[in-house]
Amino acid sequence: MAFLRSKWAPVGLIVVFLLLSYWRVAQCGFIWDDDDYVTNNSVLRTWGGLASIWFEPTSLPQYYPLVHTSFWLEYRIWGLSAVGYHLVNVVLHGVSAFVLLRLGRRLAVPGIWFASLWFLVHPVHVESVAWITERKNVLSLLCYLLAAERWLRWHDEQDNRSYGIGFLWLLGALLSKTVTASLPAALLIVVWWRDGTINKRAIMGALPWFAIGAVLGWITVHLEATHVGAAHAPWQLVGSQRLVVAGSACWFYFGSLLWPFDTCFNYPRWDVNPPSMLLWAAPIGALVAVATTWLLRARIGRGPAAMLLLFGGTLVPAIGFFDVYPFRYSFVADHFQYHASIGVIVAVSAVATRLLMARVAENIAIAVAGAWLVLMAITTSTLLPQYDSFERMFTITLEKNPRSALSLVNLGKLATDARELDKARDYLTRCLVIDDTSDEANTNLGVVEHLSGNPLEAKKFYLRALELAPHEPNARTNLAVLSLKQGDQKEAVRLSMEVVGNHPGNYAAHVTLAWALTESRQWQKAIVELQWVLARTPDVLESRRRMATCLLALNEHREAAWHALFVVNGHPKDQDSRRLLAKAMAQVLRAEPPQSVRQKAVAAIQAGGVDALAILPMIALELRALGATAQADAVAGS
Repeated sequence: MAFLRSKWAPVGLIVVFLLLSYWRVAQCGFIWDDDDYVTNNSVLRTWGGLASIWFEPTSLPQYYPLVHTSFWLEYRIWGLSAVGYHLVNVVLHGVSAFVLLRLGRRLAVPGIWFASLWFLVHPVHVESVAWITERKNVLSLLCYLLAAERWLRWHDEQDNRSYGIGFLWLLGALLSKTVTASLPAALLIVVWWRDGTINKRAIMGALPWFAIGAVLGWITVHLEATHVGAAHAPWQLVGSQRLVVAGSACWFYFGSLLWPFDTCFNYPRWDVNPPSMLLWAAPIGALVAVATTWLLRARIGRGPAAMLLLFGGTLVPAIGFFDVYPFRYSFVADHFQYHASIGVIVAVSAVATRLLMARVAENIAIAVAGAWLVLMAITTSTLLPQYDSFERMFTITLEKNPRSALSLVNLGKLATDARELDKARDYLTRCLVIDDTSDEANTNLGVVEHLSGNPLEAKKFYLRALELAPHEPNARTNLAVLSLKQGDQKEAVRLSMEVVGNHPGNYAAHVTLAWALTESRQWQKAIVELQWVLARTPDVLESRRRMATCLLALNEHREAAWHALFVVNGHPKDQDSRRLLAKAMAQVLRAEPPQSVRQKAVAAIQAGGVDALAILPMIALELRALGATAQADAVAGS
């Protein structure tokens, strides 16, 4: 008891429960979407990528520049070591719990100790903390809570400086995830709950925050529809389906917060076409609950109504009123309720604290609360191993949800990458039985047939994928590759240019277009594409090889030789790379005086980190072919 009242108690308990819950996070790796956000995210690789993060929204999977800036900085520190990214997520989550405690104390919320620790160890938050991509959640929530704390200080203490600082924190939250646009509404609800009214100062203070949230929220909705691909999709919700999904999702999330022992990375998708009467009961019940708590507020207090308004209002962006890409697999996901969970956790904790303290001794109440928190922490800890790899994540998800099209399509892709083609075909075919509108399954089956030596079958699957998702980049890019393999460079150029036009930041499309332009001898255009590619991934040797080929064709011999040296350094025994270097070097050296040509050749080759003795005979042969016999003899040492 004495410890709980000490100044070190908040930090101490949060650290202890954080370690108890997340000590296994160091074993976690990269999973779904982490390739787009980190491992294959080309904007993280270069210094210029930082400008792209902020000023080229389509260069990112989602335009959350503060999140990607954090990844950009971490990439400079620990590269592609997953441990660092995971630890940052855990720390952000822990700090949010501390700020929540501090915020609750300001508002004199009963049981805020228990609430902040319950939030910290709650199993439904594992998805947000242990999934690197969900840096969006943990970073935005911390900024959200800090902004709320400053706004309340401004409101209560007439501290204008706090308003400005709070606004900066709000910007940080919005630039991490725009679900935080609900913050000003949440603050007005909190003021109403505490004071029984919303004064003019609160309204005027919230208006600018509403405005900036609306602007950045609109940008997110627009990009989700046009860039991410949520608009005009076969799974898009229409009409009454939105109400049914919204009501069902609210009850699902509320239940999972109270009983979090059956979590799943990809929950079964409800059939809302058409909605059943049972599903209709969900939105009706939600409206009845809100109306009842509002009408009875004088008798039961404002707390229940405030809780439901906070919970439902914060969930609005993710319960069906706006189309988001994950809805094609499931209408609910644990990470969707990360921010909204606070309202329920705090309210339930307050009620539980009052009931316990009124009925049992304080020591017993603390013991009961501690036992529940330990149970939550252990449950959270047992969930972490599924995040250790892409394959394990979806294998466990498929065990929990055998009709998970998301798991089947991703396991199919993994099997394809491992060249286990029969296994991949089985997964992907099963996926199409469950969801025949899956463009990913069709695209990946196209890859399977391509690798199996069935180009006509591969083309059928790619075309089917494009029927389902006309602007989907992967199928069109794969068609371009197929055209290149069949010798149709013109078609490959056309297809890959379409992808680049619709998805300017699509790396694979730029690589394929550069390949197609090189094969069709459009050297100058190919160089433009290769410059784009190499600016993002300077170490890719095949792109360097193509750049050297194009430059050589345009008589840019010195630059061609520099790129060829880079390639040979990476593949020192590859004969094609050596010949390319020799051709470029011969063109550079043919005009050199014979007496100095060997010395210059050796110096240039060694400066590129390549063994000169292995290349000099090949350069001599190329020089003789060019008629530079004296230079050839000098290089050969004869």
